[in-house]
Amino acid sequence: MLGRKFRYNRDLWWKTLFKELGLKRVEPEWIHELTLQYWKVYAANSPPFRDAEPTVRKLERAGYKLGIVSDSDGTPGMKRKRIGRMPFHNLFEGIVVAGEDTPRVKPGHESFSLIARKLRVQPKSSIYIGDNPRTDIEGAKAVGMISVIVNRRGNQRGDSDYRVRNLRALPGLVRSIQRGSIDDRGRIHAPGAQ
Repeated sequence: MLGRKFRYNRDLWWKTLFKELGLKRVEPEWIHELTLQYWKVYAANSPPFRDAEPTVRKLERAGYKLGIVSDSDGTPGMKRKRIGRMPFHNLFEGIVVAGEDTPRVKPGHESFSLIARKLRVQPKSSIYIGDNPRTDIEGAKAVGMISVIVNRRGNQRGDSDYRVRNLRALPGLVRSIQRGSIDDRGRIHAPGAQ
């Protein structure tokens, strides 16, 4: 099995595809150029979710330290470049590209520990928000972070500490976690939190 590294390395995708199509002699430079074009088109057509920027700005104004942990795109430097093109990238005090800044991609614990160090916070006093139960939630919980899954697509899997339907619910959830506003059934009293 080719594993997680294959999942992200578009150069390997193209090479595998061309081999399946019977094209065995394709120049590596041409394959890499195809990968760069792929990411250019992808970046132009996949802006952040509409609730991302206002939520990040609200959290930053409230004084929270913000960081990003994201897996490598398989092309060194590409993910960091894509993050740098977000109009609100400067609100993040730390960025970790798992698989580039660390030996493994998520859920490897190294990237979660590294972002805590970059932000100068303890993992146990951190809240990690992600959308993938396996890579985000498992990794965050492995280092003791409080985990929140953004459940945009009705994803009920995973063992996150909290679930939100969208990013707009995060500021209220974070305040509730800080205040301990949880009832005896483990429910958070914050709009949009589950």
